[in-house]
Amino acid sequence: MLSQVRFSPWGTPLPGVEIVLGSALDGSEGSFSVAEMRQLGQDCATRATHQLVGETAGELTYSDLGAPLWTGGNSQVHISISRTGQCAIGACSPTVIGVDIEFIDRNVDRLLNSFTVDEQELAKVVPPIAILCAKEAAGKATGVGLAGSITRWGVSPLGPGAPFLLVRDLHTGGQWRTWTGVIEIGARKLQCAIAQPHDPAREILHGIYESAQIELRPIGTQVWTDAVDTVRKRALSAVVITAWNPGTDRPSITANVEANQRLLARLRESCPDVWEADGFSRDRAHRESGYIAWGMQPDLGIKIAREFNQFAIFYFTANGDRSLISA
Repeated sequence: MLSQVRFSPWGTPLPGVEIVLGSALDGSEGSFSVAEMRQLGQDCATRATHQLVGETAGELTYSDLGAPLWTGGNSQVHISISRTGQCAIGACSPTVIGVDIEFIDRNVDRLLNSFTVDEQELAKVVPPIAILCAKEAAGKATGVGLAGSITRWGVSPLGPGAPFLLVRDLHTGGQWRTWTGVIEIGARKLQCAIAQPHDPAREILHGIYESAQIELRPIGTQVWTDAVDTVRKRALSAVVITAWNPGTDRPSITANVEANQRLLARLRESCPDVWEADGFSRDRAHRESGYIAWGMQPDLGIKIAREFNQFAIFYFTANGDRSLISA
């Protein structure tokens, strides 16, 4: 572990993403060697992983292309690392992720000639350094980096006024939803970009899930109670999962019921305390059945959700805070 380093967990608007920033305490340039900076990035990624899954097993390794991997633990997670100056950042997520940081005052004027006409127009309203970081983050998310050319990656806005950019891999057609923001560190500022796969259908479903209401009841009883109130009363963390309507499929009610029965059996293999949990729209026009597994950790919940081709799970902390975690 390096001495004279400040490690700072940093919140993002992205569900299920943990980030840790590491920097020299005095902010001085040149105080760490290249090897020490590499170690700093690894330490940041390891801390972010432990924050996300709460386990100390596993280790950080690298692919043949140099992409960081988390291996040997009980959780399937994805990590990314970026370094600049005396700062490093490590990001961890249940889904594929790429992260990049650069000092916001870095001069990138010479790179503007490599931007497309549309990107040059975008650079009038979005800092060019943010566009460059978005390309780098998307490249890291694919595991290949910029592959020697920033022209492989095309950047455009993703919705009016949103802090997201859409990055397209012009070689493969892949799309990456990329958040950009600024991190203050001492007297200087870092431009940060975080890229995740862009799936419009999935994001529409996530919006629906985010607005859903949830009610609970012990199996075999008749009275439903509000999920947040019940979690607070029991003071237990929990995971809510359904097998209903997997992915973008819309099977028959009979098929959904059978899938939920298989899900219940699967949950009971790992959790002795399982209740019913129904999610429904605010107007109560749509309702889906599922289960809440009391005390289950989110990484196991994500694993089970993937087995049933679900996009996400709900995770409740013991004080009733609810988050939607992508599977």
